[in-house]
Amino acid sequence: MRNTLAQAKRVWQQFGHDPRTVAMFIVAPVLILWLFSAMLGTTPGEPKLAAQGLADPVVTALDAVAEVQVMSSADAEAALASRDIDAIVTSDGTTLTVKVEGTNASTTGRTLAAIQSGLKTLAAAGPNAAPTSVDVTYLHGSAAWTSFDYLGPVFIGIFIFVFVFITAGMSFVTERTGGTMERLMVTPIKSWQLVAGYCLGFGVVTVVQAAIVLACSIWLIGFPNEGNLGLVILTTFSMAMVSMTLGLLVSGLARTAFQVIQLMILLVVPQILLSGIFDLTNAPAWMRVLSVCFPISHGADALRSIMLRGDGLGAVGGNLAILWGFIVVFFALATLSFRTRRTR
Repeated sequence: MRNTLAQAKRVWQQFGHDPRTVAMFIVAPVLILWLFSAMLGTTPGEPKLAAQGLADPVVTALDAVAEVQVMSSADAEAALASRDIDAIVTSDGTTLTVKVEGTNASTTGRTLAAIQSGLKTLAAAGPNAAPTSVDVTYLHGSAAWTSFDYLGPVFIGIFIFVFVFITAGMSFVTERTGGTMERLMVTPIKSWQLVAGYCLGFGVVTVVQAAIVLACSIWLIGFPNEGNLGLVILTTFSMAMVSMTLGLLVSGLARTAFQVIQLMILLVVPQILLSGIFDLTNAPAWMRVLSVCFPISHGADALRSIMLRGDGLGAVGGNLAILWGFIVVFFALATLSFRTRRTR
């Protein structure tokens, strides 16, 4: 029993000598729980519909459950493509045709449910006034797509980001504890060359990893891909490079593998929560602003645009530019952290 208590006391002393670990040990879970409560406590807003050729009673019924705008055909198609509206609603008198954007399962489900609710209310008021059937068409995707298909591109980006971060961060901590890093620090190699060497080495491995993950996701698991495969690989590679340079930066800040995991919870998990897994359309404004400050959000948005909508480089070029901007910033900060460590 004495030996057990002595071992426990040693663990407590380690925590006492490392206040940064204690702080992260408390802050990280509280932060994640707070984000969860803010996201899951958000009430979804009303769907946005464009009405074309609908009878006044139908428009009135739909306006009670959604935001309805009367638009021309060209304006409605442009608004749907840019995701300013959720659906275009037309009717021939007996059939209501609903054209949804189709790349967000929760938005599509909420939109169709609201339309059905409006039609039920109209039918109860006057059976002859309501269309008798609803025909749903999709701008992107199809009714055969599952929720997992819609989220597939987001999951691909997240998994690559997380695994590269863990691999990079743990590798550097291992080299530091094994003495390899200290031996490199006393050589003539410059800090930026050291970081660049790691980036090149892990970059080649990352290309192989991204290709294998994408191949399995598309041809084995069956995720849909409507876009250019090369552009998908470029996007996943860009996300992996962001993760690797962030892992380099974290490894310069962390002293132990335990701190790497804590920093991952603090720096990566909030990005995952705000990356598109949850619908942030009606989330608080500060949360939407925070999401666009994270690299995973831009990478996941680019992958969804390519794989679900078939968009090209022109549509996702801004996202890729932001990702490479993060790479440059994280590379510079990682180089600075290694330079600071060398001068100590």
